[in-house]
Amino acid sequence: MAYCNQCDRSFPHWEAYHQHIQNSPAHRSYEVHECQVCDREFYSEQSRHQHYSSSHRSRYCVDCKRVFMNENNLTQHLHSRTHVGASIQCPWCKVGFATASGVTIHLESGTCTASGLNRQKINHMVHLLDRNNVITRPMITLPGYANVETIATERAWNGQAYECYLCTRQFASLHALNNHIKSPVHEQNLYRCPKLSCRREYKVLSGLVQHVESESCGVMRFGMVQGQARSGIQNMVGRMIAG
Repeated sequence: MAYCNQCDRSFPHWEAYHQHIQNSPAHRSYEVHECQVCDREFYSEQSRHQHYSSSHRSRYCVDCKRVFMNENNLTQHLHSRTHVGASIQCPWCKVGFATASGVTIHLESGTCTASGLNRQKINHMVHLLDRNNVITRPMITLPGYANVETIATERAWNGQAYECYLCTRQFASLHALNNHIKSPVHEQNLYRCPKLSCRREYKVLSGLVQHVESESCGVMRFGMVQGQARSGIQNMVGRMIAG
């Protein structure tokens, strides 16, 4: 049973009540709330919220009352710190993250001094674990090449900016150019999705983990990735390799 206070009318169910709110001239002076998905109009925020909840659930977060462009964006939001908190800790410095990919990015960045890890060390660790190249691509490298560090000098100045000799992008400072060179932007794709029907490739482990977390190809459920990551990055990687 639904009741309209303004009109002092009762309705047998909510659908009849919403039709009354939308069609009755007594409510036409109310602000119009338009559906961002199908352009239907509603004369109360609550009516629009109920419409989103029932008709556009694949793009609508009921708790936050937010509409997203697509189902994937909604999934990312539901997996964010807003909904899952920061329950996954770095095993070394104990900083909390919302997702396994967040911890992986943290370790790849080299900023976790307690772990001593960085992107290169993680790549080496994964290659040792993945002897059959389930999630890594077979790579041919020269002995010792992995330990070579490329550094730009003042000779990169072209008269206007510091220029990357690999892609000709220009930077205002030598520090910014070296950060660019140290990033994985010019590296080969080292990782690939273990699912044979997918095989998408990534330059860094965190990219592959984000792909798996998205559940777009069904390799692992989001919750399973997080559960494995709580026992350590090596455990999570081992689970992806094992399938």
